[in-house]
Amino acid sequence: MLLRCRIPLSTFTLGVDVAFDCRAAAIIGPSGAGKTTLLEAVAGLRHVESGEIEIGGRTLFSSTRGIDVPARERAIGYVPQDPALFPHLSVRKNILFGAAGAVARDGAADFSLAHVVSLLEIGHLLDRSIDHISGGEAQRVALARALLSRPRLLLLDEPLASLDVGLKERILPYLKRVRDELAVPMIYVTHDTVEVLSLADWVITIAHGSVVAQGAPQKVLTSGAVLAEIDRGRLENVFGAVLIESSAEEGRSRVQLTSGGHLFIPYTTKPLNSRLQIGIAGDDILIATQRPEAISAGNVLQGTIRELDVAGAQAILRVDAIEEFFVRLTPTAVRRLELSVGRSVFLIIKTSSCVILGDELGGFRY
Repeated sequence: MLLRCRIPLSTFTLGVDVAFDCRAAAIIGPSGAGKTTLLEAVAGLRHVESGEIEIGGRTLFSSTRGIDVPARERAIGYVPQDPALFPHLSVRKNILFGAAGAVARDGAADFSLAHVVSLLEIGHLLDRSIDHISGGEAQRVALARALLSRPRLLLLDEPLASLDVGLKERILPYLKRVRDELAVPMIYVTHDTVEVLSLADWVITIAHGSVVAQGAPQKVLTSGAVLAEIDRGRLENVFGAVLIESSAEEGRSRVQLTSGGHLFIPYTTKPLNSRLQIGIAGDDILIATQRPEAISAGNVLQGTIRELDVAGAQAILRVDAIEEFFVRLTPTAVRRLELSVGRSVFLIIKTSSCVILGDELGGFRY
């Protein structure tokens, strides 16, 4: 994808020049940075002063070549934060409304009503009115409506922002199913770093109308330039895992990460061999320079500091242990422990600090 746009706004000019090739790209940044404006430009809903927009080898806009494909012909599905469903139509008719503008697509992906409804597990809702579904169900209905248009690209503008944490955790796996099973590329606007780490292959940070950083999610979300611009949330570490052991008596379960290493997590009743995503906040990890003894934490991992970045009042360490971990400390702690790149350390992680973010319905993300 190529997004090169110049769009004058009331207080600044949005100037973006990025190119990427991935299944799901996230756009993050503070409120008012221009994220939604960029999505609207891609969708054909916002005038672009100059630039080029190219999706999947197809040029949708080019100021130099005089190309500006109308929104209805761009084959783009748009899911806003507010699902904007029609209250006078049933769930079925809301979904089928998307099929009215469907554009033929090559490929084996099945965009039929039956398949999309099955994929998103909303078959039991089809005959209900919009007034009788929950917020999470409404978001899945809006997503189904967008998919029935057989889009070449899916734009999602903070689709989970209005939902509580529990609902977010339940809906994220459905977005992964769409990404993996229907192979629809996504551009996803969010403030939530958990959503970025769970869903995106690439992340673009925008602040004051300009691109601050772009790249692999964990790398970008722990860079000093990005730390200064975004509201970080709590999680820096998200891992795919398989549940291999559970003990109600011990109050904990054990998972195997994609690297083969093991972690103890809080007890879960999920079936053994379930595929999960485990999140650990960077500031919930303690650092020791010697192996600790007689402590209550369930996980003690030996590793090596590979990167150390001090940004304002905090320091970010990248540590190779059983996986790559990002740890947040104060600069004082870094100086007191005499931490430096290449030093061997021990990560101390309480069992309760390992949070199950949800099932990996679409399989591991390596």
